[in-house]
Amino acid sequence: MAYPYADRFPVLRGMPSEGRDRNAIVAELRELATAEDKTWETGKCSGTMYCGDHDHYDFMNEVFGMYSHMNVLQRDMCPSATRFEGEIIAMTLDLMHGTAAQSADDGPVGLITSGGSGSILHAVLAYREWAQNAKGIAHPNIIKPETAHPAFNKACHLVGVELRQAPIDPATAQVDLDALADLIDENTAAMIGSACSYGYGTIDPIAEMGQLALTHDIGLHVDGCLGGFILPWGEQLGYDIPAFDFRVPGVTSISADTHKYAYGLKGTSVLLFRDRILRNGQYFYLTDWTGGKYCSPGIDGSRSGGLLAATWAGMVSLGAEGYLRYARAIFETAFAMQDAVKAHSELRLIGSPTFCFSFTSDDFDIYHVNDFMRTRGWRFNGQQYPNSIHMAVTRPQTQDGVADAFATDLDEAVAYAIEHKDEPAKSSAIYGGVAGGPSPDATTFIESIMASMMDEQQALPPLTA
Repeated sequence: MAYPYADRFPVLRGMPSEGRDRNAIVAELRELATAEDKTWETGKCSGTMYCGDHDHYDFMNEVFGMYSHMNVLQRDMCPSATRFEGEIIAMTLDLMHGTAAQSADDGPVGLITSGGSGSILHAVLAYREWAQNAKGIAHPNIIKPETAHPAFNKACHLVGVELRQAPIDPATAQVDLDALADLIDENTAAMIGSACSYGYGTIDPIAEMGQLALTHDIGLHVDGCLGGFILPWGEQLGYDIPAFDFRVPGVTSISADTHKYAYGLKGTSVLLFRDRILRNGQYFYLTDWTGGKYCSPGIDGSRSGGLLAATWAGMVSLGAEGYLRYARAIFETAFAMQDAVKAHSELRLIGSPTFCFSFTSDDFDIYHVNDFMRTRGWRFNGQQYPNSIHMAVTRPQTQDGVADAFATDLDEAVAYAIEHKDEPAKSSAIYGGVAGGPSPDATTFIESIMASMMDEQQALPPLTA
């Protein structure tokens, strides 16, 4: 696991004594990259590769190379970073109806982070600072639906905020509003809504949550890391997508990943705030350091200007027309694949999804379907409670014949699942493991990975549940 190419290339277990020829290094890496690209180029991989257009990647890589060595922290040397960052934020605010958040003496603002988890971490930090400094709450809490991303759990753990978890309504796969309201108290700083949730692709009732936030004078963060750069285009195309952005009173911040459906390179996300007071909580100052007065606009210090430049270039090269065109193909493909699921009485879609959907079965363990589909090259994401598998439709799935292949293979997979329903399934739900590989339980799976990474240099203590 830790040395996947040990049978083909020497394993470095320390610094090499001499450098290698650059051409040989490039040839080796090209061989690996070409082979690994083939795993998703078929269009049978859920999510992960949102663009899939090698020409677009080459274009962004060329731009990245111009700025990769520049440090965004030193704006006097690379003022272009200010342009790129500001215009990325402006384009995202436009998409999220930032004008609806404009007030007479304040306005919506944002920042660029390292990804979805980075945006979520910064959002939780912002609400902690606001709760403590503006509301005098010494020990704030934040409430999330069970389906909201685990990055919120991680962020609360890292910055010392209590996390409360609200159940979802099984009928809708949205947060249970009554249960959510019952968790709010005088120490609540904010609550979370997903647009859409990673697992089920469902959008929480953001409008109702906004009213709840206004009533209790708390924040409402909309996690649009997955759906932020595609749901707005779906709404423009006429699909039934409820408003989840700054048009909704009570929404105070939004995260949206540019590295997903904005088709940027991995490593950027946008975090938007309705008011500057929330944004100001990100700043860190140290004025009496011997190295000079230090100010950081976020958790990160040094950042590569290449990612800002490539993200900006990618967005500008597509424009609204390009995003609409790709969104149309994605939504049409997603609903065609959902129709294939609905064609089987043994299968059940969860909630009312759009471009990302999850399905299960009340007749057999759905991982039997996954087991068979893996033999046809499909790579799904796995869920649990209940066991289910999901498909986040991206541009590679819009290739000719992929949706038809999904329907054909699913027909055989259901027959296989019925035949083997009394046997244990081989695959399971591991985030990042993507419903693949035999794994008796998550603890054993993680322990095996960690043991390999330690290279048997020290004993690994057993993980506890």
